[in-house]
Amino acid sequence: MSTDLSASFDEQYININTKLKKRFMRKPNVSEATNEFVGLAIQCEHSEQPAFAGQTYVGAAKCEALAGNYLGEADQYLAAARQFIKAEQKLLALRFYSPDRENLEAAIGCYMQALSKYPEKSLIRTSILMELANNLLSLNHKLEAVAYCEQALDTVRDSAMKLMYSRNLLNLLIDCGKFDTAFHLANTIYDSNTSIPEEVLSEIQLSRVLLALLVEPDEGSKPESLKQLFTNLMNDVECDAIPFNTDLRLKLQSIIICNANSDLQSLISVAVDTKQFLTTQQAEMLQALISEERNEHFNS
Repeated sequence: MSTDLSASFDEQYININTKLKKRFMRKPNVSEATNEFVGLAIQCEHSEQPAFAGQTYVGAAKCEALAGNYLGEADQYLAAARQFIKAEQKLLALRFYSPDRENLEAAIGCYMQALSKYPEKSLIRTSILMELANNLLSLNHKLEAVAYCEQALDTVRDSAMKLMYSRNLLNLLIDCGKFDTAFHLANTIYDSNTSIPEEVLSEIQLSRVLLALLVEPDEGSKPESLKQLFTNLMNDVECDAIPFNTDLRLKLQSIIICNANSDLQSLISVAVDTKQFLTTQQAEMLQALISEERNEHFNS
C-alpha cells in the first residue's frame, strides 16, 4: 500500500480492494490486503477520521472472512464498530444531528456481525452486548440500550454476575421510566436469589417498595415476598429481608401512609428528609410519586 499521505482515502481504499479481485486463475493475497486495510484504518484514526477508519476496518473484516478466519473477522468488525461510535460521538459533541444515524447504524451492524461469530453462551458475547449498550447510553439512547442489556443478561450463567447485570438493568429501566418492567424485574431479582449482599439487598428492597407505590399492582398479582415486605415494614418486624436502619424504616412508613392518604404536602416534606438514603434512581422514583400525587390533587 502506498504510504503517501497526500493520496485520498478513496484512492487508497479502491487500490486495496482491486487487489482482492481475482484475475484469471490467480488468487488474491488476502493476508496482504488485510494488513493494508488495517494500515489505512490506522492512518484514518491518526487523521481523526473515525468514519473512514470504520469503513476500512470493515474491509479488513471481509478479508478475514475470505480467509476463513472468523475470530479475526470478529476482531475487525469490533474495531470498525468502535470507530463508527467515535464518529457518532464526534457529531454529538459538535451538536450535529443525523436523522439517518449512518454512523450509529453502521456501529450496531458491526457489533452484530462480531456477535454472530461467537457461541451463544460465550462470555465474549456478553461483553460485546454490554459494550454496545454502554455506548448507546453514552449517546443518550437509553431505551435502545435496555434491549441489549436484556440480551446480555440472557447470556450470563454465573449467579454473582447475573445479580450485578440485573441490578444495572433495573436502574436503567427506572431511568427510562419503565416502572412496570422494573417492578417485575426487582421482584424477580429478590425471589430468584438466595444470597444477596446486604447493601444490594437493601437497595433492591427499597426499590421494590417505591416501585410498588408507583405501579399500584392488584393484590392478586403481588408476589408473596412483596406482601411480606410491606407487612414487616409497617409492623416494625426485624428480619434479614429488610436491612434498613431505623431512620429509613420510619421514612418509608411515612411515605407509604402519605401515599395511601393522598397527603401531598406531607409526602413532599418527608421526601426531602428521605433523599439522603436513596440512590439517584430511587430519588427519581420518589419524585415521580410526588408528581403523580400532585396531578391527582389538581385534577380532583
